[in-house]
Amino acid sequence: MNKATRPLVLTWIALLVLLATTAGCALLRLGWLNTAISLAIALAKALLVAIVFMRLRRAPALLRLAAVTGAVTLVLLFGLSLTDYTTRTELKAPWQQPATVSPRFGSR
Repeated sequence: MNKATRPLVLTWIALLVLLATTAGCALLRLGWLNTAISLAIALAKALLVAIVFMRLRRAPALLRLAAVTGAVTLVLLFGLSLTDYTTRTELKAPWQQPATVSPRFGSR
């Protein structure tokens, strides 16, 4: 195997293993832990792609800063959405359910 392609092939194999792990985890009945494990695996896959395929390890500082800024913005948006979701209360509708009226046939 060529020295330049070795990290790419190993990363591809790692991504396939993580894909199989995600698929296997989806078949298990773990409740909320399924979501947590799947999100952790997705984060690992995203980091592998960013570091190896996007070459962020050897990228200039400005490009790394742009990648970190995008990740921080994404985390901030998810955090604000989660805060909004957890602090909302369920409001009941201020109107009543419409009554069911049986249809009349003919005129009066």
